[in-house]
Amino acid sequence: MNNWENFTLLGEHRLAPRAYFFSYADRASAATMQRELSRRFLSLSGRWQFHYFDHPLAVPEAFYHSPMTEWGQITVPNLWQMEGHGRLQYTDEGFPFPIDVPFVPTNNPTGAYQRSFTLSPAWDGEQVIIKFDGVETYFEVYVNGHYAGFSKGSRLTAEFDISAFARVGENLLSVRVMQWADSTYIEDQDMWWMAGIFRDVYLVGKPRAHLQDFFVQTRLSGDCTGATLSCDLQFESLDGPVSGHRLAWRLLDAEQEVGSGELTDLHIDGNLTTRFTLDLDRPRLWSAEDPYLYRLELAHFDAAGTLLEVIPQRVGVREIAVRDGLFHVNGRYLKLHGVNRHDNDHLKSRAVGMDRVEQDIILMKQHNLNSVRTAHYPNDPRFYELCDRYGLFVMAETDVETHGFVSVGDLSAITDDPAWESVFVDRIVRHVHAQKNHPSIIIWSLGNESGYGCNIRAMYHSCKAIDPTRLVHYEEDRDAEVVDVVSTMYSRVQQMNHFGEYPMNKPRILCEYAHAMGNGPGGLSEYQQVFDRHDHIQGHYIWEWCDHGILAHDEQGRPVYQYGGDYGDYPNNYNFCMDGLIYPDQTPGPGLREYKQVLCPVKVRASHAAAGRFELENRFWFSSLDGLRLEWELQAEGEVIWSESQPLCGVAPRETLPVALDLPALDQRETFLQVRVVREQATAYSPAGYQLGQYQFQLKGATRTLYPLVNPNATELQLEEGRLALTITGNGFALRFSRLDGKLESWQVAGDELLASAPRLTFFKAMIDNHKQEYESLWHPNHLQIMQEHFRTLSWRQLGEAVEVTVESIIAPPVFDFGMRCRYVYTLSPNGQLHVALSGVPYGRYDDIIPKIGVELGLRGDLDRVHYYGMGPGENYSDSRQSNWIGTFKSTVAEMWEHYPFPQDNGNRQQVRWASLTDRHGSGLYVRPDAPINLSAWPYSWEHIHAAQHINELEPGGHITLNLDHKVLGLGSNSWGSEVLDSHRVRFEEFEYGLTLLPIERGNLTPATLAGLDLTIKGGRNLA
Repeated sequence: MNNWENFTLLGEHRLAPRAYFFSYADRASAATMQRELSRRFLSLSGRWQFHYFDHPLAVPEAFYHSPMTEWGQITVPNLWQMEGHGRLQYTDEGFPFPIDVPFVPTNNPTGAYQRSFTLSPAWDGEQVIIKFDGVETYFEVYVNGHYAGFSKGSRLTAEFDISAFARVGENLLSVRVMQWADSTYIEDQDMWWMAGIFRDVYLVGKPRAHLQDFFVQTRLSGDCTGATLSCDLQFESLDGPVSGHRLAWRLLDAEQEVGSGELTDLHIDGNLTTRFTLDLDRPRLWSAEDPYLYRLELAHFDAAGTLLEVIPQRVGVREIAVRDGLFHVNGRYLKLHGVNRHDNDHLKSRAVGMDRVEQDIILMKQHNLNSVRTAHYPNDPRFYELCDRYGLFVMAETDVETHGFVSVGDLSAITDDPAWESVFVDRIVRHVHAQKNHPSIIIWSLGNESGYGCNIRAMYHSCKAIDPTRLVHYEEDRDAEVVDVVSTMYSRVQQMNHFGEYPMNKPRILCEYAHAMGNGPGGLSEYQQVFDRHDHIQGHYIWEWCDHGILAHDEQGRPVYQYGGDYGDYPNNYNFCMDGLIYPDQTPGPGLREYKQVLCPVKVRASHAAAGRFELENRFWFSSLDGLRLEWELQAEGEVIWSESQPLCGVAPRETLPVALDLPALDQRETFLQVRVVREQATAYSPAGYQLGQYQFQLKGATRTLYPLVNPNATELQLEEGRLALTITGNGFALRFSRLDGKLESWQVAGDELLASAPRLTFFKAMIDNHKQEYESLWHPNHLQIMQEHFRTLSWRQLGEAVEVTVESIIAPPVFDFGMRCRYVYTLSPNGQLHVALSGVPYGRYDDIIPKIGVELGLRGDLDRVHYYGMGPGENYSDSRQSNWIGTFKSTVAEMWEHYPFPQDNGNRQQVRWASLTDRHGSGLYVRPDAPINLSAWPYSWEHIHAAQHINELEPGGHITLNLDHKVLGLGSNSWGSEVLDSHRVRFEEFEYGLTLLPIERGNLTPATLAGLDLTIKGGRNLA
């Protein structure tokens, strides 16, 4: 049987797992903590010779012992598909080949990698170890023609001792990698199927007698004012017993020694295990909020007193404990506000550089996250070091997922098969040993979506045998038979509330929720209210951090993000991999900004806002509010009329404090009080003045007297009743209504056409990912996307100085007998303003949810300057609005467009009191609704957006689509999560709303001036 199809063979000649660390030649170099400066380190990353084969046996025998100079090259680390070899395929859960455990396709894509390396004389006599931090999926190693071993476990470090084969001078390294192996059955995570050496490869040289492994742990005293540090050490001698060795250790706080000691007369007979302890008085404790690190220095000397190696290790003093069914860190209760993170880069997929990894962590910290789940495999070892330093609580998940077996109805097929126990256990043992010294890791996770069975229980016990100090998680042990944390995925708000009201005797988390696919997720605020309400719910992780799109360019050179099916791959799960809070290029999306506000660690609530009485709550778990300040602004219809800055100090974690403001007298304008929570000093991840969150409180509505709109040049309206059209003319403007279909087909102002398309009521908009299930089950079957408008009547009458035109029609889908009986009532004044009253009464059987109720019209393409008074500055929807506020905003149509990699409805602004769209000279259209509306403006039609599958398919239509919507459906996260909550739904039901449209000319009336005018049309509706 092939090694890569024999699941009882996990590897050959692979070294036993141990902690990730490096040895240095002296204390000075050890203090740098840079592995490149360690005593023997040689990076093998870079350009390698490479050839791709369709079959493992197609690799020529010469490859193993001779340089293949005629081959091409590839970059290591990378995936070979990213350099044009083999086939890209994306599936969420299905295996891309027939399930026939443990066999995989005979034509198994194979990459043959080769490079030379040179060892200096300093390496002579050393133990030479080659380390692979990540290779998908199965690989064999050959050095100078000698077989060194093989390994499985794509996202786990593999080490081989190549001392017997390596030599001083030039050496030949050959690595054969196969895409498929029996281990593929346990590595079916939701991501692209790829293969190759995708993490760093390097050599490490060690003395013949050396420190092989160590494990640092800290325990706190009962009152958490003291701690005991213990370090278990394992030494190894490769040349038989040695005596007289000693280990000098010291713990440093910055450069100040806080403890030291020696282990003397060490006798290393093959292996030696020993330990030391240190008591600490009032240590500074590590947490995600204060990631304070000490440095432990281990200096190893031989019997002659020669310094062999110095090993540095960052140490965070912290302890995890469970009391009364709740977990605590450092004696304090906490909640984990987190996200699930895959490795992903838009240029190199899973071969992510550490600069990108670090930026991911910085973005998480900037957006108030305190935890990350490594979904669904171990990360590059340096990731955990960054989490230690920046401060993130880590749920460290191992490389286990058998999701593809769900397709045959037996997700636990191998998970509950005792024959596979060693495969499962090997994954968690290697993972825990490698990362056990990181204070950021507080929970181990046994994997994901693999059913449940005997092998999960075996993994748990093996994990606890190595590290009894941390909690263990596995979502599909839903009754927490063995694991320490109860977990579910995508539980709805109501269900989470039920879990909170009826707690189990173990802490609970929601390890995946709020599927962040496309426009969304919505409903985060409602979820957070439930999380905050119940102590038993101690963590939540959004799915997921980053879109997995791969950047490409079309024939015209336009950028496009590609996903399943774009490479001819079938079966595939299409754009289901585009489900992140950040875009593939690390640009934060609106969903992340919303999450940041929902997680703001300083809550400000109104006790009596109009009187300036508020309540402030510190929602940090470990930190006071020292170093933060509140910046207050009083805004009257967008104008700042008062401000105050208020430093915060002495507010303890979880403490609530009353705040009183001496507010000035208010005028007759609508007034809001805005408060921003700002960090005064720079941190490792944010500049001074960085905003953690903001809140807004309405103090009063508008009470001012509006002045009448006076146009001294207005003349009496003239009507021309033609056979095909009704035309109404005033001084400088003319409107034409078609008598064929009732549409306002032309609106000329000063000789220029304002409209590009007639106003039309619509109940549909371009589908967003989070509405796909509603689209497929409700809207598409009922043909809502192709509803037709059929004209019934057009009538007009004189109404004082104004003219009123009434149009009646039905809007209904073909085939069925339901629809909406609609009425447009246009009232035009001699001043040129047009009031549009819109209403509808449904008929027939359909009364379910719909995307929206609104009107759209097309405007000239040059009217792309947008000024509005409403909610902004970013897009917002009824269930995703916390990161926005009501004010006056200036933008452009292009800037208001949100560039989702998969085109969909976007850019909505709620609570709009007035808006203008003008050209660069200030001429255009002013809109004032009777009551606040939703507004969006696109350079495309909704039909075009709905039909497009990639961003490069969107071509501006030459005009602007202006949406003035009465109601817009909330977002939800039902691409794989919660449906839109009832309070944010729009139904196919009776409606009525209205708005006034007024052309404005350069140098005439500005939006600010118009805001103070009464736009009542004499004899018509009062719009004040």
